[in-house]
Parts: sequence; structure tokens; C-alpha cells
Amino acid sequence: MKLRGSYALMVALVYAAAGALWILFSDGLVERMTDDMAVLAAFQAYKWWLFVLASAVLVFWLSWRVLAEQHSLIRRLRQTAIVFERTHEGVIITDHRNRITEVNPAFVRMVGRPEVLLEGVDLATLHSSRHDTDFFFHIRHHIHERGYWTGEIWNLGPDGSEQPHQVTVTHLGAGRDGQDRYAWIFTDITRLKEAQKRLEDLAYHDALTGLPSRLQISDLLRRQLADSPQQKMAALYVDLDHFRNVNDSFGHPVGDDLLVLVARRLQSRLPEGALLAHLGGDEFLIVLKDISGEQQIERCAQSTLKAVAEPFVLPNQREVYVRASIGIAMYPDDAGSAMEMLQYANAAMFEAKKAGRNAWHYFSAQMVRRASQRLQLDARLRRALEREEFTLHFMPIMAGPGTPRPCATEALLRWQQADGNLLAPEHFIAAAEETGLVVPLGRWALESACQQAARWPELIGRPLPVAVNLSAQQFRTGGLLADVEHALEQSGLAPAMLHLELTESMLMEQIETGQNLLGQLRELGVHVSLDDFGTGYSSLSYLRRFDVDTLKIDQSFITELVEKAADRDLVSAIISMAHCLHLNVVAEGVGDASQLEILRRLGCDCYQGYLFSPPLSASEITSWLAGQQQTTVPG
Repeated sequence: MKLRGSYALMVALVYAAAGALWILFSDGLVERMTDDMAVLAAFQAYKWWLFVLASAVLVFWLSWRVLAEQHSLIRRLRQTAIVFERTHEGVIITDHRNRITEVNPAFVRMVGRPEVLLEGVDLATLHSSRHDTDFFFHIRHHIHERGYWTGEIWNLGPDGSEQPHQVTVTHLGAGRDGQDRYAWIFTDITRLKEAQKRLEDLAYHDALTGLPSRLQISDLLRRQLADSPQQKMAALYVDLDHFRNVNDSFGHPVGDDLLVLVARRLQSRLPEGALLAHLGGDEFLIVLKDISGEQQIERCAQSTLKAVAEPFVLPNQREVYVRASIGIAMYPDDAGSAMEMLQYANAAMFEAKKAGRNAWHYFSAQMVRRASQRLQLDARLRRALEREEFTLHFMPIMAGPGTPRPCATEALLRWQQADGNLLAPEHFIAAAEETGLVVPLGRWALESACQQAARWPELIGRPLPVAVNLSAQQFRTGGLLADVEHALEQSGLAPAMLHLELTESMLMEQIETGQNLLGQLRELGVHVSLDDFGTGYSSLSYLRRFDVDTLKIDQSFITELVEKAADRDLVSAIISMAHCLHLNVVAEGVGDASQLEILRRLGCDCYQGYLFSPPLSASEITSWLAGQQQTTVPG
């Protein structure tokens, strides 16, 4: 309990009352207790000493409490003074007119003025000019409402420069003169502001090229459109063609060096008033403002393509050539916002790549429709996979002299939609590859084909191999061997009854990995076919390195086999080459008897096409096979 004046007065009054009662009534009380005069005389002698003793005890107790309170107060005042003097935060006390009455050393260092020159100074004279009277009115209003204010204030430093401070102002109440006092605590946040600026620079500027980043160019575009909504602008989305080859060939540091050189060259060729940004990776953006027409845009696009096409000499003295594809979107003709400009220019850039690269392409509304359709298709594909709407059809592969007989079947994926439509892969497989759904879809096709082939000895009285097409993504994921082993184990199909079909491009993408995987598949006993031969690299040297069993000649060489001698010579050369390498040959797309006759004369081993049968469902192919005599693949 703190010893206050009111409490001390109350103790004194109680003591006075008790003393008066003692003096007035003590004699009478003792006389009632005894008639002995000796006792009464003794009591008269000692009662005053008792009063003096009680007074001494009370005075000692009051003095001890006062001294203890004073000591505690002095200790707290000393601690407060030490904090005030030694804290790194600037602390000042101001009166009701905002004049400084007390100041600590830290604040003296902050403003670079002696303490004697600060006392009585109006605090407003130390603030930066970036704060107006409304700002300080807001502070006073907030203090009046809540008793404190906290925020950011810029003060003038010792050299007159502006310095940021985090400030807390607290109302201390009235002083002895009855006027209000306020405590101001200033924390220097210069380093925090510098760190903030560095973070903003990192976010708004590309660290590699020093150009504006995607975030900054987006903000700039938004501000430009907000300030001048009537002006015409164009966004040119520039993407380097096959830049990955540079990274793969020379390494990422060299790729970074090339990006810096590209950025410098594009910057040097920019039209006046244009903006250039590095969006990340090998993508740049050029923004043209106040455009007068498409000619201005196309001059810039042509100049950009020409600039990129010129050779680049890297720091290691290597000379590198690259090309670029450019997508163009305009405001307000195409896009209604900065985000749409970037989105549509990016879509147009992909169209330029599809058209052959090293070109520019304007955005069109049709791209949006196609993109929307693709998104819808992606969603439908996912649902179809969950609902098991996919099915396999089978097309026979024929062989043998005289009348060809089935020697195998090829499993072909179909999408049995809820409305009854049956879609072939060309309508959905590209979307499945882009979304990655082709991997689980391919795994399902492999397992289903193995299960069907395992049932054929029971259904048609004899085993029959099944061929399954693999996608490039299945080949790249690293899980293909495990998927094949699982499909064979789950179905009980003999490995020799499974033929896997790969394309040349899949193997050429990863030659060493492809060789190792083919070796592992062959060790399992699985047969491997090279599909669509003639449409890819068709390299004899690489063909010798790949451990395959069969070449499948693409149907594009079979279609005009009768009419074109060049096609016959080419097919004859492929068959001869394959036989020299001890490979079987399957001709795809055989549609009539004259084509079959030519292929027989050229020594083709197997045939596949509508001449024999279209793709059939599992039940239909089972019935069809049951009525056929079987032959084996020549070996």
C-alpha cells in the first residue's frame, strides 16, 4: 500500500481519538477494576509513559513507511532517468503548445543540435516539409480521442536530409502548471526503409538484366491506362526460340550471359518512348505507347527479330545464334486491361511459335475461344478419367503368305463420352499431354490392354500379342519400367505377348536414357516397335544403337504407294534396311489390295489398315479374331 497524505491524516486522527479516549477514560476504567490505592498510584505513574511509547511506535512506523516509499520512488526515478538517458530511441517531452521541454541524448544525436538549443523549440520546425498542417491536426485529434498516436514521421537530420522515424506520442496528463504534457518516442527506421527499398528493387527490377520485372511493368501499364485511358498501346511478348538448347549445351551461367546481351541489344534498339521488361526466363516484353497504327508495331517487331537474329559473342568468346517469336496484343482493340494485354500477347506468341517461329503474330479473339475450349476440355478429361469413360479398341496386324492372318493387335485409345460420342485420340491427346493426364491415361491403357490380351487364349483359343502406344511423357517420367512390370504381373500376361510402340523423336530426346530403358524392357522379354518410321530422324546410325524388334512404316508413305514411284523406292529402301538390321517391318495404313500386293513384292513382313479391319471394340475384335486363322510374326 502506498503511503498517501490522506492515509497519513486518517492514521493521525485515529491516534488522536484513541489518545483522547485513553486520557479521559483510563482512570475511571482502572478505578472500576480495583480499589487498591497502590495500584491506582502506579497506574497514574505509568499511563503517560505508555502514551509516549505508543506515540514513538506510531512515529517510527509512519517514518519507516515514508522513507521506504521515498526510496522506492527514488529508485524508479533513477531507473527512468537511466532509460531516458541511455535508450537509443529519441525521447522528448513537449508542452501543450508543442514546444520541447525535455530531450534525451539520443534525440540530440538524431537532429544534430545541442540540448540547450532544443529546449523551447517548436517541434514542427524539426519535421520534414512532406508533412502538412492536416497531418499534425490528425495526430492531435487521434491523441484527444485515444490518448496516444503512433505512425511514421520524417524529421530533418544533422545534415538537413530527411530521415524516417517510427513515432509514438502519449498524453502524459497535466503538469504542475495545469498544462498538458506529451511524450514523443522516435525510432530511426532508415535501415528498415533501405531494406524495404532493396526488396522493392528486387521485386520491381530483374536482378539479372536490371530491366523492369513483370510486377513493375504490370504496375506501369495499369498506371498508364488509368492516367490516359484513351491512348492506344501495344504489348509485344518476345520469347527466344529453343533457348533451352543454349542452357543444355553450354550451361545456365552461359545462358544467363546470353540473356544479359539480349536485354542490352533490345534496349539499344527500342523505339523512342517504348518500355522494355524482362518477364523471367527467356521472355521479354516491349510496350509501345501512343501507337499510330500497325505499321509502327510491325516496324518494332521486325527490328526486334533482326536484333535477336544477329550473332551474340559471349564472355567466353563463343558465338551464339538465337531467334525469337513475338506475340502482339493492343489496347483497347484487343485488351481492356494491363493483365489482359500480357495474357493476350502471350497467347499470340504461342501462335507465332506454332506457325514456325522467328515471326510475330497478332492476337485474335479466336485464341480466347480456343483457350476456353481447351480449359473446358481439360476439365472434361479429368472427369472422364475419374468416371472411367475411356475404352480400348483393337486393330489387327496381319502377316503371312497368301491370305494374311492376324499376328497381333494394336490397342487404340477411345473416349466414350456420356452423350454416346466416341472420340479418337487426335481430339484429346494433345490436351492430355499438356496437362500431364496422358501419364495416368497411358498407364490405364497399358494395364487394360494387358488384361484383354491375357484373356484371349480363353476367348479365341490361342494367345495373341497386343501392341500399346506410349507417350513421350510416360517415357520421360522414369516410372515406365515399373508400370510395365506391374501391368504384366497384375494381368498374368507373358512379356513376349506385349509390344510397346515408341516414336523416333521420343528416343532421340534422351538417347542415353532411351538406350538404357530399352535394354531393361528387352530384359523383361517385352517387344519394342519403332512407330511412324520415316516421319522423324530416320537415322541409320541411331537405329543401330536402339534395341528394337520392329519398324512401323508411317501410313503417309503407303497412301500413294501405287501412284508414286518415289514412295515405292523409299518404302523398298526402308524394308531392305530393316531386314539388314534383322528387324521386322509393319506397313501402316494399307487400304486396298494393290497396296498390299506391292508391299508383298517389296518383302514387307506385316500389314495394318482398313483393308483388313477398322478398329473394333474388345467384344467385336474377339468375335472377329475367333473367325480368323492365326499366323505368327515373321522372325
